[in-house]
Amino acid sequence: MATPSPLTVEEWRAFLEEHNTNIFESAYVRAAVEEGTPAMSPERWEAGWAGAQPASEEAIVAVEERLGVRLPPSYRNFLKVSNGWEYVGPVDLFPLESIGWFTDLDEGLIEAWAGPEYFEEYLAVLKRCVLIGQDDGGSGCWWLLHVDGAGEDGECTAYDWWAGSGEVPERYDDFAALVRREAKTFL
Repeated sequence: MATPSPLTVEEWRAFLEEHNTNIFESAYVRAAVEEGTPAMSPERWEAGWAGAQPASEEAIVAVEERLGVRLPPSYRNFLKVSNGWEYVGPVDLFPLESIGWFTDLDEGLIEAWAGPEYFEEYLAVLKRCVLIGQDDGGSGCWWLLHVDGAGEDGECTAYDWWAGSGEVPERYDDFAALVRREAKTFL
């Protein structure tokens, strides 16, 4: 039986503590530090925690009001444990104050992909996604939440998109499933 994705604050705390340990014990991360090209900021490396301080409910609600949408429960609960995260695979998850509509934060990329016919259906979805994380200097990866597509449980589809690969965005049932897969893949 597959390990379920973290959803509650307690499940996120346990998941992130384990993932944090895996990051700091990772041969890849240790080699990067030794080479002087750490996979995370020196402050987080020295603190021994790839995460940030938790976000308050008030801060989450303020961002939801700014965006005009409710964030999915798995992402909200993640934020209550860590308001951002460095190194979930190649992606850094933004703190609340940095998330926003993908079209506002990277309009040029949306425009660049407006041409190919095979991409039309994805373009409509991407225009209604909130950008929550990005590869900061690699080959270009964006993590997105399609907040218009929330189910009865409040969860919405998440996407991992390597635009430079020429591929379409990879779909996940929810934010937690995306994080769990990427955490396993890149360590």
